[in-house]
Amino acid sequence: MPISDHELRHLAHDVDDMHHEAMQNFAPEAAELHLGARRSFLKKAGLAGLSGTLLAAGSGVTTLSYLGSGMAAAQEGLTDTTIAGYAQGIELAAVAVYTAVAPKLSGAVLEVATLFARHHQDHADAFAALAGEDAQPKPNPKLMKGIAPSLTLIAAGQPGDALTTQILGFGRVIENQVAYTYVGALALLTDPSYAALTSTILPIETQHATVISLALGGTADMLFPTGAFETANLGDGTDPLAGFDPILLS
Repeated sequence: MPISDHELRHLAHDVDDMHHEAMQNFAPEAAELHLGARRSFLKKAGLAGLSGTLLAAGSGVTTLSYLGSGMAAAQEGLTDTTIAGYAQGIELAAVAVYTAVAPKLSGAVLEVATLFARHHQDHADAFAALAGEDAQPKPNPKLMKGIAPSLTLIAAGQPGDALTTQILGFGRVIENQVAYTYVGALALLTDPSYAALTSTILPIETQHATVISLALGGTADMLFPTGAFETANLGDGTDPLAGFDPILLS
């Protein structure tokens, strides 16, 4: 790897700190949400400039597209709770990926993979709490079917530097796609409170991808494959530069 085991562990430790802070904020806010509290999206800590950022970034996610996408999602039978359940299934798929590749890893890379799997499990549990009756307690089946060939190849590989690099590359794509999914979710969710809670998890996924990219010796293009702000494009999982579309994968 282009970075040392010590550097990799240090980067992962920083992401773990961010993860725990986000989860500490997520739990009480989710509880308030279930009690009927509704807070303004633009008043959420750290989110006051988000709408302006989206406009400035040229990502296409403007205030009008946010509302329009929300209505389109409603026409497809998507609600905030079904989207939360969908996110739960995506997170569980990420857990399944890390679990599947773990036997082929060792040392610091295995430690980081185990840590990131735990993060995804925590995120899945958090989304389950938001989803209520729409919770999806199993990995998204369509996504798992799509990535099964890659997991089969990895399972057949011989442990070593070459396979570790292959696994890291696969993990980076998945992490980026999860991040893109949540950017897209911000344009689909209709309740600002759900959007604010979802956005607390988004940075963790992007940091996962960043750590893996650094472990691979990534350039700026690898760190930000769709630009400085992650894309809001969604697809069926075959495009590594798009998130997972809840309409296509549900």
